[in-house]
Amino acid sequence: MPKSILHQYKIKNKINTSSIASIVFCIFFLCFSTSLLSQPKYTWNLVPSPIYSNLRNLQVIDDTTAFCLGNQVITLKNNSWQILQAQPVELPNLMYVLNDKAVWIANTTIYQESKLLFYNGKNWEEVFNPLANTVNSIKFKNERIGAICGLGEVAIYNSGKWKYLIPPSEVLLNQISFINDSTFIILALRKGVFKYDPGTWHFIKGSEKARLLKVFNNKIYFVADSSFFQIVSDTSVVISKNNLLSQVNSFYVSDNGKLTSVGDSGLILNYYHKKWTRLNSPVKYNLNSVKMLSDTSGWIVGDNGTILSLGKKRGRNNLSVWKGFDKLTIYANAKRIDDEYGVVIDDFNKDGLPDIFTCGLFEANHLYIQNKHNMFINEAEKRGVSGLTKNKSTDLDLGACAGDLDNDGDDDLYVTVLNGKNKIYKNIGDGNFIDYSAISGGIGTANDRTNACIFGDVDIDGDLDIFITNENGSNRLYLNNGAGIFNEVTSRVGLTSIKGGMGCSFGDIDNDGDLDIFVANWSRKNILYKNLLKEKGSLLFKDITNEANVGGEAYTKSNGVVFSDVDNDADLDLFVTNRKTSNRLYINQGNGIFLDETDKLIGKDSLESYGAVIEDFDGDGYRDIYLSNVGENIFYKNISNKYFKNETIKYGAKISGYSTGSAAGDIDNDGDLDLYVANYVGKSSAILKNKLNNRNFIKLKVNGIKNNRNGIGAKIYIYEDGQADNLSKLIYFTEIRAGSGYASMNETIKTIQLQNNKYVTTKIIFPLGGFKVINHIKTGSDIVISDVSGFKKYLLLLKQRFLRLIFDSHKLFELLKWIFVFLIIGYSSMRGYKRYEWTVPFIVISSLLLITAYFIQHYFLEYENILFSTILPLTSVLITIVLLHLFYERERIKRIAVLEQAEIREKLSRDLHDDLASTISSIGIYLALIKYAVKNDDGKMQKLIGKTENLIVDASSSITDLIWAIKPRPESLANLLVRINENFSSLFRGKGIKFKSFSNVEGDDILLESKTKQNVYLIIKEALNNILKYAEAKNVAVNFENRKTGVIISIEDDGLGFNFEEAQTKGHGLVNMSKRAEEMNAEFNIKSVNKKGTKIILILKIT
Repeated sequence: MPKSILHQYKIKNKINTSSIASIVFCIFFLCFSTSLLSQPKYTWNLVPSPIYSNLRNLQVIDDTTAFCLGNQVITLKNNSWQILQAQPVELPNLMYVLNDKAVWIANTTIYQESKLLFYNGKNWEEVFNPLANTVNSIKFKNERIGAICGLGEVAIYNSGKWKYLIPPSEVLLNQISFINDSTFIILALRKGVFKYDPGTWHFIKGSEKARLLKVFNNKIYFVADSSFFQIVSDTSVVISKNNLLSQVNSFYVSDNGKLTSVGDSGLILNYYHKKWTRLNSPVKYNLNSVKMLSDTSGWIVGDNGTILSLGKKRGRNNLSVWKGFDKLTIYANAKRIDDEYGVVIDDFNKDGLPDIFTCGLFEANHLYIQNKHNMFINEAEKRGVSGLTKNKSTDLDLGACAGDLDNDGDDDLYVTVLNGKNKIYKNIGDGNFIDYSAISGGIGTANDRTNACIFGDVDIDGDLDIFITNENGSNRLYLNNGAGIFNEVTSRVGLTSIKGGMGCSFGDIDNDGDLDIFVANWSRKNILYKNLLKEKGSLLFKDITNEANVGGEAYTKSNGVVFSDVDNDADLDLFVTNRKTSNRLYINQGNGIFLDETDKLIGKDSLESYGAVIEDFDGDGYRDIYLSNVGENIFYKNISNKYFKNETIKYGAKISGYSTGSAAGDIDNDGDLDLYVANYVGKSSAILKNKLNNRNFIKLKVNGIKNNRNGIGAKIYIYEDGQADNLSKLIYFTEIRAGSGYASMNETIKTIQLQNNKYVTTKIIFPLGGFKVINHIKTGSDIVISDVSGFKKYLLLLKQRFLRLIFDSHKLFELLKWIFVFLIIGYSSMRGYKRYEWTVPFIVISSLLLITAYFIQHYFLEYENILFSTILPLTSVLITIVLLHLFYERERIKRIAVLEQAEIREKLSRDLHDDLASTISSIGIYLALIKYAVKNDDGKMQKLIGKTENLIVDASSSITDLIWAIKPRPESLANLLVRINENFSSLFRGKGIKFKSFSNVEGDDILLESKTKQNVYLIIKEALNNILKYAEAKNVAVNFENRKTGVIISIEDDGLGFNFEEAQTKGHGLVNMSKRAEEMNAEFNIKSVNKKGTKIILILKIT
């Protein structure tokens, strides 16, 4: 082949190969593109919401019109979601929308009934509801035909009339849907799906576990567990399964059979062409409702104001990070909680969880103790602060404040009373209280009608003083003596006033280091008192209301007072709530002089306000305002320190009724500030749980030792890291206060939002002066700052304890009682040591037992009446000591008696020996001489004298034995055996009887006490005498030996023996021997065999 042809062929071949590759690529691209077109890509976009409550019941009419429920009814209008201008009076539970001029809603009353309302595009009007219980589902095919269901109830609406149907089940019916004008289905809780054909209910087989039910284009679908069903010919048919279906809250089926479902934690799940697809979600909140308009258009709503749109982006892009508040009640399913006024948030039991105290006006106070599950239990009565009198009535408690009044480490509670004297409840540990009012003082008079109380160290001496405002008399200031005992100094320091005082607050308005006071009045202008302690050197207050421009108008009925650095310039601004005129916001000009900026920053209002809280709730660095009102409460959001905007509805802060006190604190310990809002009447009190949910905060607690324990009055400055004292880098400034707003108190542990700062510097200026600077504090940290540490701390704590003992009359009395107890125990011990010969271990143990017994009674009865707290513990100790001494006195008398008997016996022994025994011996001698002199007689005289001599010998022997026996001293077994040998061996030899005595006692010799030795000897003597007289024995043996059971003494002979029963009746010898053995608790046995002898055994138990 020519080269040219070959070359041409190669080129042609190359071109063909390339063309084939291109064709293959094109075919693949077309196929892939077709696949992409057949499954359009879903992109869900987050769009702005006008409210941030949990959204549900999404009802979409078309691409431009929709409705949804949250804490308000919101609607899609002009391509954005807005709050419906005409809101129903009560918050609805559910809704059904036919069009924008036909909307039905149902709400639940406090009586567990429902009101049914209809919206005609302009107004809401109540329509008749035939159900006795709550309405759980509403459906309308048109304005003429509809249905509702509830707890065991179903009603059909047709042309203006309701028809009640007998339900298929008495359980909760929670969903109803129409198939056509006369046929509908119902989902019964835990029972399944029922279909109603005219006149008849049919149960749908296989639907027992159904929990979500929908009808689309007359096709019925439901979700049960992890399965998706369709009902075909009244039978449940599984379409598909997916474990994620158990998390689904709502679903929608499009005309082409495509399933779109939404659920917990941002779940968006599609099912199409037998394939499940989990779509990306821009949120992690729970999604509650979905409605699709087409494959490329739809809406989803969920928690925290979440609204998602499918397809093109709608609305603005300025989505708020903060989702506002969730409204909660203390008990989720409880009746309404009201009749509450003052609120205090504080960790009363020191478990690290904030608790809530509220004052009950006509009912008992509440002390909600938080447990580790963030649940609250009312323990007011259990812990001693219910305020109930003996007849279970109240004194009209109104306001409260908490703080460590006696610097013992536990926060005490002050409660103001309208119908009597105020009360101080002393915390005696772990959040348990006793009424200390009678001891502490500082509680006003019965006619004061006190509204508010505040704590602060006004005289700068390291303890908390008390200021109260009174309706019927002068306000009062009480100074603390360091031990929680209070003395009134009102007139002396220039604070005497006319009646009408309501709210009050301490604050260092001029930054000179002492606390000034603002008082809100009902009947006249408000008053600002400047503390002149720093200027004068002694405590004195001056009325500077006019100079400071904060008096307001007379008869404004001012209620609440808040000092706060609203404009973040390191000084305290002032906010005053009024019931008769507009609330006022005064901005501090830096020298304690104020400018009324109400019109500029908030605008005048016609609210009837009580409580107020000013804090940075949304974490943007600017303080917001929450107002408690008669009517609807208001949340003002601070817009970059330029003005305040009413964003109550948007951020879920709406509470209606007659709200009174309110307080802020990190109730759930998640790093943001929550609110407790008290309601007097109308609605329930509630917690507004902050949903900020970020870690850009620090929690700071000031722990005073030299200063008051709570750090009340301390100034806190937060700067950018390393920028202490640079005001241009100031992030936050505040003073710790006990008492703010209206008759309430915020948590003293400060939760401070830091915006985007990762590290900050903190400067604390303490009330007594001195400061601490801490750099490089990481956000998310919990910081405790103490004014004193080390050895000095413990010296100060010891000093405070001493002050409490000396200056608190109750503590002093308790100390004196302890001193008395120790003195009486000491006296008892010394007397016992000298008189009763008590040993040191006995004295120590008995003293400890007495002290323990007194301590236990003292601990449990200390704060009872005087009978139980004083007389009973002391009397029990005294009685115990008296009984103890009586017992030992009795033993001493017995011992003395024994000694006296021993002395008598000793004397008797000596007298017998020295007198009678010697006399008898002398008679014996003389008789022997007589016998010798008449030896040549015929023998009769010799015999008589011989018998006399023998009797005298026997008498002498008996007397010698008696003298030996009654001697009051112990005798050893060895000596006893020697005496027996001495007295009897010669007698037996004289009669030709072989006598043996021996001892097998091993180890140390055994001592017998006086009484025992006597009984043993007399038993042996009686036995040996009987042998001599009657036995006619040839051999006699006495044996001592010891065994584990004791000492065994045996007396054995080989004589005639005797009958034991006969012997007992003939004489007293055997009976006496047996009784003597019983006296010694010894065993006594006799074995006698006729003509073979007798053996007597005595077993002594030796201890």
